[in-house]
Amino acid sequence: MQAGRLRDRITVQNISSERDSSGQPVESWHDCAETWAEVKGISGRELVAAGAETAIATIRVWTRFRRDITAASRIRVETGPFKGAVLNIVGPPIPDSRGVLFEILCKQGAEK
Repeated sequence: MQAGRLRDRITVQNISSERDSSGQPVESWHDCAETWAEVKGISGRELVAAGAETAIATIRVWTRFRRDITAASRIRVETGPFKGAVLNIVGPPIPDSRGVLFEILCKQGAEK
């Protein structure tokens, strides 16, 4: 593994559901883990939906293997060119051939 590749700091967030005072479910994101990763843009596209122009980027994140990252998680980027971005994970994390790193495909921008 090349540890030098993992130079972006990310925070993994998971969703939790609680009940408010009236008994209604309220979902909120909470920080689960902070770790190093490689965050790279793969592609981007613009489209017009309902008369408004929107942009969507596909981003690949590589990080060390963790059991707390799932397809229901999301990633907040803390450093690097995507600093401040919140990335929605679009599928289950894929381990590399040695089971050391995870490849995570994410979307940033308007969801369709």
